[in-house]
Amino acid sequence: MSKADSDSNKDQSPLATEAKFRRAVQSQNRLVNFLAILAGPTALAVWLGVFDATKVGTGWFWTVTCLIVAFQAALYYVTTRYSETVPALHLSNSVLAEAYEDALNDLDILVEERTWLQTANRLGSYWSTFQGLIEEKAPTNDEDFAESCGLAIKPMIDAAGILFGFGFDDIWSVTVYSYDRDTERLIPIWYKRTEDHPSTGAPRAWRQGDGHVGSAFMQNRILYTIDMADGDASMLLQPSAENGREYDENVYRSFVSAPITLDLNSGPAQFGVLVVTSNVIGRFDDENRGIVGHAAQVLAHLFDWRSRLQPESK
Repeated sequence: MSKADSDSNKDQSPLATEAKFRRAVQSQNRLVNFLAILAGPTALAVWLGVFDATKVGTGWFWTVTCLIVAFQAALYYVTTRYSETVPALHLSNSVLAEAYEDALNDLDILVEERTWLQTANRLGSYWSTFQGLIEEKAPTNDEDFAESCGLAIKPMIDAAGILFGFGFDDIWSVTVYSYDRDTERLIPIWYKRTEDHPSTGAPRAWRQGDGHVGSAFMQNRILYTIDMADGDASMLLQPSAENGREYDENVYRSFVSAPITLDLNSGPAQFGVLVVTSNVIGRFDDENRGIVGHAAQVLAHLFDWRSRLQPESK
């Protein structure tokens, strides 16, 4: 919501309308008090002090005098009856309660947004120093390299409740896939999932274009799906028959797959895919899919480091 829209909504709220009305009444009362206390008596005094009946005529003299006195009496009546206090605008309890609840909801949203941004910023700070950690650890074999991938992803998983909204009842998984050019498959090299996840053992491997994982790798772009049961997603991103599982439609409802790719001068270097899933619809959006994309970029530098400095490693 823009600042202009926010200010407009504030101006249209019941409390703001009442405050505006009260200010208008107060301004009006100040004018009436000025006329009754100062302007009216001064005009009568000047008229009686400067003019007399012989100069302006008896009729005109007493007519003007009576009009000033009548005007003063009317002002006195208004000031004593209406100007002592500002008339109260009694809003119904339901309106006040609704305004109060709206204010609390807005405050909760702001607190959640602030927490999300702080968490994302801390995660970004960690990733900015990750290269130094890797150089110190020097993962030269497959086991150490997989552990380094986990070291990069772990802070994101620890903050998944804030970043992705994962709850205690979510069944989620996070997997790092490496593309094996010999078998032409995306092979899982590191993964983590909830204890009640129906999958056992290592995650399945994927061919290019097969399922959500293979499609993200083939298209070389981040794919995220709010609900895998949606018609388009079900048609285009479901796994092939030989690679599907009976629990897929219940466990993998929200999906984000980010290719682990570096754009080099010689062209894009594709190393694999980072995948995060949940059984809850709508866990991923434009903002938190960017977090997964950032994590994939961190992993891409790790893969590139290994491919350049450890050419003998697979």
